[in-house]
Amino acid sequence: MHWTSLKIKDSPLRTSWQADEIIVTRGDELIEHLRGDEIERVTLVHAGEGDMPGEVRAAIIEMPDRVVLLGAGSGIAGRVLFERQAFWSRHNCIYWISERCVSWPEAPGESRWPFARRVPQHRALTPSAANSLFERSDLTGPHTWDQRKQHRIDRRRPFRGRAITAAQTHSSALT
Repeated sequence: MHWTSLKIKDSPLRTSWQADEIIVTRGDELIEHLRGDEIERVTLVHAGEGDMPGEVRAAIIEMPDRVVLLGAGSGIAGRVLFERQAFWSRHNCIYWISERCVSWPEAPGESRWPFARRVPQHRALTPSAANSLFERSDLTGPHTWDQRKQHRIDRRRPFRGRAITAAQTHSSALT
């Protein structure tokens, strides 16, 4: 007889704003306090062009002494993109990077092939480890979701940089 261990699924991570902090919990257990006034930079890792909120795969939140990586399953994209927009506009600290350009850290038991790796749902990183994630690419930003949306609209507009007006027509009647 072959015994297998039961796979117990951890309850998912959740994020929420409480006062001026982003709180990260797993069930009833407190995992992280991310004080808003200590956040220096938020880097949103996106799939595709990063034009849709559902393309955000992770957020890397940098503070003076530590860095926290949170997967999109925690709800962090909504906390950054749609909640407390005045806060994020004032701080002007949201940057964007394509997931193709991120060198995800290896975790024990995961594939060594980079494309097969999953985005970690929670990981504490040192500032130097966080910088190594971005070695292969430039970040874009800082800009909020509304600024990014406007940039997307401008980028897809035909005849960029030209004002398009209706041409005045002259009617000439045959006499």
